[in-house]
Amino acid sequence: MRTAQAALSLPRGERLRRATEFQAVFQHGTRHERPSFVALWRPAEGRRVGFAVSRQLRGAVARNRARRRIREAYRRVRGEMAGDVAVVIVARPSAATRPFVELVEDMHRLSEALSTGVRRGRGSTQR
Repeated sequence: MRTAQAALSLPRGERLRRATEFQAVFQHGTRHERPSFVALWRPAEGRRVGFAVSRQLRGAVARNRARRRIREAYRRVRGEMAGDVAVVIVARPSAATRPFVELVEDMHRLSEALSTGVRRGRGSTQR
């Protein structure tokens, strides 16, 4: 029986785990910028997601907090995300301090942009 916590967790197959997977998205992906993060995406087999935080955000505690907040915001809108896409979400320093509601709103906007971009077969750079 699945608990509520298990239902929200990211399945292993849905996560980008290897450096080569991240590099492929960084090198060939389309960029979408939001105030809290930068998302790079490319078409893929199934939905895959990875999270990163720049070292511009000083201190491991602050980086980990930003990563956890971005990951949780993604979990809240995961069902709306396009299905066949690999995404790397790179948290900006504001992700550690911005109100959580705004992080979720940024994820909703990313979801809309990915849906549009995947339908078109490509994406446009959003700034």
